[in-house]
Amino acid sequence: IVNLIRTHSGNKPVAAIGDGGNDVSMIQAADAGIGIVGKEGKQASLAADFSITQFSHVGRLMLWHGRNSYNRCASLSQFIIHRGLIISVMQAIFSAVFFFVSISLYQGILLIGYSTFFTMGPVFFLVLDVDVDSKIAMTYPELYKELQKGRELSFKTCFIWILIS
Repeated sequence: IVNLIRTHSGNKPVAAIGDGGNDVSMIQAADAGIGIVGKEGKQASLAADFSITQFSHVGRLMLWHGRNSYNRCASLSQFIIHRGLIISVMQAIFSAVFFFVSISLYQGILLIGYSTFFTMGPVFFLVLDVDVDSKIAMTYPELYKELQKGRELSFKTCFIWILIS
């Protein structure tokens, strides 16, 4: 069923929801498999990407946690590109000033320290990043359409992060 939906929807991501052992192959074939712990056992929830206890939790999983996951992944990827560009541009300028001699601007320990300790704070703050309240996201599922347009992670936003770098 998943492959049929995928071919007729233009290769869009497909989510499959199942609650029993007979749904395991469908869950594994989907891009996002959701298993429900049910009376038939835990085979579906063990084979799934996400496991929930009730079918009523699917809306919250998709609309609230999916929204936050997309926003956080978009911000994190752009932040990592921003961090790498800062180091690379500074190294390129340093090399150009000193006639492209092969000397590193920073020692390895300083690069590791910058990449881990100095930039660790913004990464941990992404865990707490929420753009709308969960009740609002559940009340207005139209907000999800904005995410489908991909404006959080587009060439425009990446270019803005590059200019900021």
